[in-house]
Amino acid sequence: MGANVFLVGTSLGCSTDREGTYRMAAVPPGTYVVRISYIGYKTKLMDLRVANSDTLLSVALAPDVLEGQEVIVTAQLRGQIAAINQQVTANTIVNVVSEEKIQQLPDVNAAEAIGRLPGVSLLRSGGEANKIILRGMSDAFTVVTIDGVRVPPTDVDSRGFDLSTLSQGSLAGIELYKALTPDKDADAIAGSVNLVTRKAPSERVLRVDSKGDYNALMNSANQYDFSLRYGERFLDDIAGVQITGNLEKRIRSSEEDNINYATLYTNGAPSNYNISDFSLQFNDEFRKRNGVSLLLDYDTPDSGSIRFNNSFSKTSRDYATFTRNFPTPDGNDREFYQFEDRQQNLDTYNGSLHGSNNALGLTADWNLSFAQSLGEMPYDYYIDFVESPSLDANGQQTSGMKYPNGFHTQNDPGSLLQYALNNFQAASMDSGIFRSERNLDKEKTASLDLSKKYTIQDWASGELKVGGKYRTKDRSKVESRLFTPYYLTYWQPDVRLPDGSIVPKDFHGTWFDPFFERYLSTGNRIPAASDFLDPLPPSRDLFDQYNLKPLIDVNAMKLWYDLNKNGVSADGRTPEYSVDNTVDANYYDIVERVGGTYAMNTLNLSDAMTLMAGVRVESERNDYTSRFAPQSLGGFPTPTGSIKDTNSTYSEIVWLPNYQLILRPFDFMNVRAAAYRALARPDFNMRLETYVATGGGASNALTVGNDHLRAAKAWNYEVNTSFFEKTIGLFSVSAFYKEIKDMFHVFNGGGLTNNSLLDSLGVHWKEPFGSSSYSLIVPYNSNLPTKVWGFEVEHQANLGFLPGIFHNLVLSYNFSITRSQTHLLATQTVTTYIMIPGFPPLPQYQNIIVDTKQKLEGQPEFYGNAAIGYDVDGFSIRVSVFHQSQFIQSYSADGLNDPVTNAFTRWDLSVKQEIADFISVLVSINNLTNTDEGTATINRVANWNLPTSRTRYGTTGDVGVRLTF
Repeated sequence: MGANVFLVGTSLGCSTDREGTYRMAAVPPGTYVVRISYIGYKTKLMDLRVANSDTLLSVALAPDVLEGQEVIVTAQLRGQIAAINQQVTANTIVNVVSEEKIQQLPDVNAAEAIGRLPGVSLLRSGGEANKIILRGMSDAFTVVTIDGVRVPPTDVDSRGFDLSTLSQGSLAGIELYKALTPDKDADAIAGSVNLVTRKAPSERVLRVDSKGDYNALMNSANQYDFSLRYGERFLDDIAGVQITGNLEKRIRSSEEDNINYATLYTNGAPSNYNISDFSLQFNDEFRKRNGVSLLLDYDTPDSGSIRFNNSFSKTSRDYATFTRNFPTPDGNDREFYQFEDRQQNLDTYNGSLHGSNNALGLTADWNLSFAQSLGEMPYDYYIDFVESPSLDANGQQTSGMKYPNGFHTQNDPGSLLQYALNNFQAASMDSGIFRSERNLDKEKTASLDLSKKYTIQDWASGELKVGGKYRTKDRSKVESRLFTPYYLTYWQPDVRLPDGSIVPKDFHGTWFDPFFERYLSTGNRIPAASDFLDPLPPSRDLFDQYNLKPLIDVNAMKLWYDLNKNGVSADGRTPEYSVDNTVDANYYDIVERVGGTYAMNTLNLSDAMTLMAGVRVESERNDYTSRFAPQSLGGFPTPTGSIKDTNSTYSEIVWLPNYQLILRPFDFMNVRAAAYRALARPDFNMRLETYVATGGGASNALTVGNDHLRAAKAWNYEVNTSFFEKTIGLFSVSAFYKEIKDMFHVFNGGGLTNNSLLDSLGVHWKEPFGSSSYSLIVPYNSNLPTKVWGFEVEHQANLGFLPGIFHNLVLSYNFSITRSQTHLLATQTVTTYIMIPGFPPLPQYQNIIVDTKQKLEGQPEFYGNAAIGYDVDGFSIRVSVFHQSQFIQSYSADGLNDPVTNAFTRWDLSVKQEIADFISVLVSINNLTNTDEGTATINRVANWNLPTSRTRYGTTGDVGVRLTF
């Protein structure tokens, strides 16, 4: 992969594909000298005579010799060499992770494998990476493909893809394109990721990996990881089949603490703070990943191929969460115990029929594909209990938090636990909520690319390429929510049966027999936390520092919902669980139609320069069905109101020029430059004709869509300089600059009265609250450009030039520095004074909307990777480290509460020992230093940076066996 094949003295050349094959067209008849070069192997020169018919040339290269000693090409080195050569010979700026490197590193999914590349930072969920942030831009600005076929978004509303759903063991490589070419989809301002699979191998491959896993946090080995790969060719290597599959179960349990703060004000400005609430949380989670893929390929007589590729993956999460808070006198006096039981599933399917065929001097690449993602949360039930302060007959406090007079603390949340009285009988059930959600995304695509190679003179050749693509997407979102305020004695003594009849409940013989007997004797209809506890309820020590108690029985919670979900009053008028129809306003059904066409020309001037120029045009025509509320939704205890369907459309055409240049001044150096235009489309819920007003008084809130929100367009400028040689390996430096117009953001601000923001944004909905204050959520396009810039450094080297045992070392590292500037609408408090004779001035505070300049959300300014490996005989070891700096998750409109993800560093270790040619033992350890993840909050007005949470997932280890036949 990536070998450079060149006809000496001409401009004709090409590079080999992933299978090592190549095709050079438009070669005039004659005699040539062929040069085949591949970093890490000896360059080979051969005489070749070309007639009018096809000429076949197969070449095998030998490993290079360094200081008189032949290099042993081990697995780590082979993977590194393949990645280096593909990057060097590519026609655009790309970074590559080879199959061998993927297999050597202890990454648990595709996101973590991509995170090894320069310019990539990570978002994490459940102790593992699930999203990549390319050059500090949201994952919605990056396109993900499998063998060039787009995968559908998996997020609820945004265009991001959850890469944790894909097992990295099924991949043959990863390509990260930093610069787009006109033949690629343009909605990738940050870049695009291509997950690679191979054709079936010439020789039969049957590989089985079997691992057992240990989770130190839970002290459990109740995990597994199995993968299978089979590949073989038939009919004299014309046809091939390849099957991969994986079964995986992981513990993703965590310990977490959270801190809330009360802000103290002087003259309307924040002047100090105290801790207002401290909570502990234990999350008991199992995560399963299953996947299978089938690839059928056929080599056609025209030196082309046809591939039929199918892949399916399923990720399921099953977890129970136990939370308890400890409020202070600066917060409130109510202790909450909250327990949640949730199930989530995410299924993805990608199927494509792809061909590359040659006729009449043309190469036709065509593709028909279908992709689908289905995200479901069929069950999400949580209940909470409140333990309020109470006194006994002697006036002694028996429940709640019992603090000494004048108690405050700023930085010692652990001190709060000693003041909790822990009266579980006095903790009464407050509410119960059941939620469900379903997201379905279906995408169909057809594309055709035609290319023609040509030769002008020996010193000039090129390729003209034209093509088009059409894809249509159907996407829908449905939510439901049931709510009951148990604190208002909403437990109903009757139940509606499936046939519609209403009969009294009977809990005799169930877990809740004691509660039922108490109700029959006293009439008390509010359960207590003690009704859900075992006789000796378990607890959980968190961070070896705090004790979280109690942990209720999750099966009891499930039983409670099953027994009461159809509860109803005797007259049938009052259900125990009422429908909260405010979530109906989140519904949408979208049809997106995107068409694109392009033309591009690549011109090679001898072997020293390549020029590429082209243009792409993309158009979108979309239909949106959503919902709105004609009047404000309100009511107690469950909000009610009318919600109706509404429809809108959107269309836009964008022209996208593209220019790229490659200079090869020396055999060991490339300089690449690119200037091109790309775009990004808003999240799915932004362009809806949504209008929902809720609340009353101080809780007024308005959520509005923007049905004419434009796509963001960016001019991207890239420069990459690479040095490559058998001693230094590959050393490259990249610099980039992006200027984005029409960047879309979401305004989320409160304390507004009689503002004209909606009018200024061209949104036709009007605010409904008159002179009352309210909070507003509305998407908008920025009138000022967003700018993103930075540079990246990457080095990959085989240290075989070192003496003695050190020549077996393999080194790789990269780091990135990113900066940005964007413009956001925010609120600013303006103080005016009412002057009354004889009285001091009376301050009046009003929030106004202003433009602020900030860096992008979700953008760490420094991040990097390093790995060093050692190979000797059949033994291989690799130590790796990943680091990223702190970044702001989002900006609050008033600047008082910006959530931040703290800096994170993780060390990993992987070891492999070959026992025989067909069997190897694998050991890996993730998070060697047991690093915690954490968040903070920044107050930009008072210049505070306060810790808000930390989460511990612990160290995990895998031990497995690989069998290769």
